[in-house]
Amino acid sequence: MTWIQRMVLLLFGVAVLGTTLELIRKRRLREEYAVLWVCTAVMILVFAAVPGVLFSLAGWLGLDYAVLMTFLCFCFLAAIVMHYSVVISNHSDREKELSQGLALLRDEMAKLREELRELPAPSAEPKPRPPALRT
Repeated sequence: MTWIQRMVLLLFGVAVLGTTLELIRKRRLREEYAVLWVCTAVMILVFAAVPGVLFSLAGWLGLDYAVLMTFLCFCFLAAIVMHYSVVISNHSDREKELSQGLALLRDEMAKLREELRELPAPSAEPKPRPPALRT
């Protein structure tokens, strides 16, 4: 890996990490969703700073460098898809609970309105006033 490639990777890793931290700071990205991006930035920085780790890993697994990079990219994308699948599932469950609760509340409100309609109308006579207290 040439120095230019390492510098580009280092800059990219710092940019990913800085962007992630800035989005967390501005409350545009929640911490639990940022873990994957912080881990990605750290991996990029490690591979850029110490490229021997990547080459050693490729040799240990018996893979070509390009095949290993493709595999790591696939793992990263699979982790993103899995993470967002879990998030969407949780949101779907919560939406279902909220919809059911709303339906129950609407039904209860309709019953209460019906009960109010069945009550006799108040008389037009004014209510008697309590006697005034003397001081």
